[in-house]
Amino acid sequence: MQTIIDNFADLASVVASITLIFGFLIGIYKFLVVEPDNRMAQKINEQNNKALRETVEPLTEQIKLLNITLDLTKQQSDEVKKEVVDHDSRLDNHETRITVLENRKDY
Repeated sequence: MQTIIDNFADLASVVASITLIFGFLIGIYKFLVVEPDNRMAQKINEQNNKALRETVEPLTEQIKLLNITLDLTKQQSDEVKKEVVDHDSRLDNHETRITVLENRKDY
């Protein structure tokens, strides 16, 4: 029975040693492979974001300027429409006056 317990203790120490060694190897793998890969991916991501910002910011400014121009154009269009309505009413009044004068002239 003592032999079985000794064998079991030896097996447990071997398993613990293997676990410790593999834990150490995993730590080395993370330090040498995973972290540099993450840093490289982060650097690439930052470069892509910078390039995207450099492209998008001028477009955003142009869109803002176009919106301002559109608002001004709408404002001018509304003013022109008001003038057209005013001129139409003046023309209608003149047509009415001319019609009245023509009718008077006929008599």
